[in-house]
Amino acid sequence: MSRARALPGLTLALAGVLYASWLIGPLLNPAFGLLDGYASELAARDQPYHLVFGLGDLVAGALASATGLALARRARGGPRWAWWALVAFGVATALDGTVSSMDCAPSVDARCARLAEAGALSWRNQWHSVSSALAIAAALASLLALLMSRRGRPASFRWGLAVAGVLLVGTAGTLAELVHPDAALGAWQRVQLLGLSGWLLYASGIVVTQGNSASSAGTRRASSAEPGQQRGAA
Repeated sequence: MSRARALPGLTLALAGVLYASWLIGPLLNPAFGLLDGYASELAARDQPYHLVFGLGDLVAGALASATGLALARRARGGPRWAWWALVAFGVATALDGTVSSMDCAPSVDARCARLAEAGALSWRNQWHSVSSALAIAAALASLLALLMSRRGRPASFRWGLAVAGVLLVGTAGTLAELVHPDAALGAWQRVQLLGLSGWLLYASGIVVTQGNSASSAGTRRASSAEPGQQRGAA
């Protein structure tokens, strides 16, 4: 496999792992269980170790946007839109962990919840909702474009459908909980986040297998050309 394909695949896989930094949340911030509240609250500015989770989003977003830009520049056809959407996701995710990180965690702070309900928190909280929504929309668009490009590869297409199912179920559940909140909000959002990490790993696999396919095709072309070249030399 060429380094040109191995590196983007590796960076996307790393972005997928870093995006799941919420999994270590209960270890660093015991106030949150694995399925409690918004995962973004771990990076709220008043929470312990918020810099760890903010940095996770920043690095994951930077890797995703840089890789998406590199892939989009050399891609042709449908997949190109998948990589441009990956760039948008990366930018929005990097903002989530830095500029638009939450002021405080309403799930564990009653005063924060009252301020949030009254709209008395800073502009960062308003922008956090926007950047998070943009990240989800971009990821869904990218996954759809990747699925369209893999229709001729049944195994890859089925894996993509499975990832899409997890992401869509998690997103639908999260939206429903926003309308009628209850204790299940954290669980639904974690399903959504697993779907997002799954999408990044799926995209990584596509990049790597495309590289392998291109390498195999080049080898076959070189092998088929050798007999003709030998006859010409004779």
